[in-house]
Amino acid sequence: MVFRSVQLLLPVLLGLCAALLPELVAQSQPMVHQGVLLLPWFLLPISWVVSRLYRQPKVSFLILISLLVYSLLQSQRLHPELATHTEASFWLLCLLGPVLILVFSWLPEEMTGEANNWKCYLIIATIGIVALNLLQQFPQQTVYWMQLLLALEPGLPPLVPLLLLTLYLLITGLSLIRRHETSDGVAFMALLSMGFGFCGFHTEYGPEVSFSLFAMMVVVLQVLHSYRLAFFDPLTGLRNRRSLVSTLLDYPKGYHLAMVDIDHFKDFNDTFGHDVGDEVLRAVASVLERVGVGGKVFRLGGEEFVVVFVSRDRSACTGALQTVREMVAHYPFKVRQPLNAASERAATPSQPQRITVTIGLTQHSPRDSSVDAVLARADKALYRGKSRGRNCLMLDDGKPVPWVTIGGEKRLV
Repeated sequence: MVFRSVQLLLPVLLGLCAALLPELVAQSQPMVHQGVLLLPWFLLPISWVVSRLYRQPKVSFLILISLLVYSLLQSQRLHPELATHTEASFWLLCLLGPVLILVFSWLPEEMTGEANNWKCYLIIATIGIVALNLLQQFPQQTVYWMQLLLALEPGLPPLVPLLLLTLYLLITGLSLIRRHETSDGVAFMALLSMGFGFCGFHTEYGPEVSFSLFAMMVVVLQVLHSYRLAFFDPLTGLRNRRSLVSTLLDYPKGYHLAMVDIDHFKDFNDTFGHDVGDEVLRAVASVLERVGVGGKVFRLGGEEFVVVFVSRDRSACTGALQTVREMVAHYPFKVRQPLNAASERAATPSQPQRITVTIGLTQHSPRDSSVDAVLARADKALYRGKSRGRNCLMLDDGKPVPWVTIGGEKRLV
């Protein structure tokens, strides 16, 4: 959830800073001016190297396209005498840059992987060569068609390219909100930086600021992405084993630890398939996250989860665990029919499948030499619960949680 919030916040921050900072930079000292001019040439290659180190080829290509666009933009801006048909080439760049960003953000991961890098470079090179040839071989025709298609008029801001750029931003923004992929966030920020760079073409330090901000925020996004991969389970979104160990080291004064295992998960997987098994894991994870008494939920691996309580009150911990155990048992899980199922089978609504969990609870002791010792005790309590029929909570002293009936409802003694 934090990663998604940051991923949505970064483009907003980029937009605000790109709109406000150029004027502040222009009013600053000459030394700051020199630094800002050099900043994109320093930050964009660094962000590209970071993306390669983190093995994010799609992101690296998006950064490379942004670097190429910035280079061409600056060459036209700082050395207009070297560019032929500056106005036409500028608006051609305004169109091709965002189009390339969209193409690479929509390419499947396998197309941008290490084995297919040459294809991606070939796409960039081909589009660049075609655009240059059009400008060099057919300059008048190129200018004519661009003026016709884009409604270019000398001295006026062309509305069609700006509308297209806005459309690109909306498409990529919706994709970012729906999928929350790192590459979607990078593509959205690349389009934003290009938009501010193009619109601020004649603004002092406009392109430099927008592309520098883009490079910095891409690095932040990649660091957050690597942190999420290191400490969170990609399937359920829960914290993983590495996060569990580091969390338990923060509780030297003691804690309660519960190991949770989905009953008959292997049979469920074999019967309905691994895709349905993944849905079960996500469903159980979502229920476990509602545990009370400040419990933190982790995925240990496979069908095993861990819940950690800082509280030393065992009755409170057992009450919270019993609540989520019953919530899992009453969860209305339905197996989704495959799209290619037979018509008569698809017409029959699937019956809800009952999911249950068995829980083993233990408490950290000063005699425990390591985290593994606590996990081993919880695991032993868990398998005692399995041997007693499953769908229960077992304490590490070998006793199930005692229940009495009061007024027709179960209450913890």
